Order: sequence, then structure tokens, then C-alpha cells
Amino acid sequence: MSFYLDRWIRSTDWYPDYQLRLYDRRAARWVTRRVHESVQVDGRVRRLTRELQHYPYRDIAAHLKTIDRYTSLAARQLADEGRRAGVVDLLCHPPLAFARNYILRGGFRQGAAGLIVSALNSYYVLLKLARLWELGHRAPRGDSTREEAAGRPALKRA
Repeated sequence: MSFYLDRWIRSTDWYPDYQLRLYDRRAARWVTRRVHESVQVDGRVRRLTRELQHYPYRDIAAHLKTIDRYTSLAARQLADEGRRAGVVDLLCHPPLAFARNYILRGGFRQGAAGLIVSALNSYYVLLKLARLWELGHRAPRGDSTREEAAGRPALKRA
């Protein structure tokens, strides 16, 4: 369970948040990715009988700083995997993420903290997809710009 905004968050996508935290290094290997790295275990995995206490962010500013960093990494990872984002993704996914967190996963029961966690999760989804969209629409450096490719003169940057 996570402690955030002076309370334990027991709803949204944050709870329960099963993560592999304790493992025998001899029976597992690290799976690297740009974001959300993981451990792959050869063998059985069990759950602890008690919850681990997690303190993810000192405050909203620290949370936003992490969102900024992770959305850049996540967008690059998705682009590397051949994913693209369009207008429908940008319009639909963020509100659906909010509804899932705030309504379906019970964020409304946490008061303002649940609202903030749900809204920031939705913002994470929007920013990740916006950055993915940008990666798919940015002209490669050194090549002609999209304006030139479309027959329009490119604007020169100062």
C-alpha cells in the first residue's frame, strides 16, 4: 500500500499493486526496458501475507517530475515497439484511465487524494500518448521537414 498526500491509498490502480520485490537472484533475471523494468523468475512466485508500505512521492511536485520522466521513456519504448498514437487515442484513453481509477477502482472513496491520484494517472496517459504522437510526427533531423515534403517552405528556427 502507498502513502501519498498524508494518507494510505487503498484504491485506484495503486491498490492492490502486486509487485515482485523479494526474490532469489539465483532463480531470477532482470528484464530491462526503458520504463517499468521487471524480474522474471524461474519457478513459483508467492505473495506475502502482509502488505509492504510504500512511499512513492514526497509531494505532488515530485509526482509530476516522475510523470515527466516516465512518460518520455514510455513513449520512446512504445515507438521502438512500433506503436503509434492518433487523435482517437488522445481523446479516449485519458478519460477512460480516469474513469477506471476514480469510479471502477474506487478512487472516489479516498476523497481529494483519490481524485488527485486518478487525475494524475489520466494526465500520465495523456502525456505518454502525446509524446508518442509527437515522435511519430517529428521530422528526422538532417532530413527535409514535413512542410518541405508537403510543398510548403519550412520555417527557419533562430
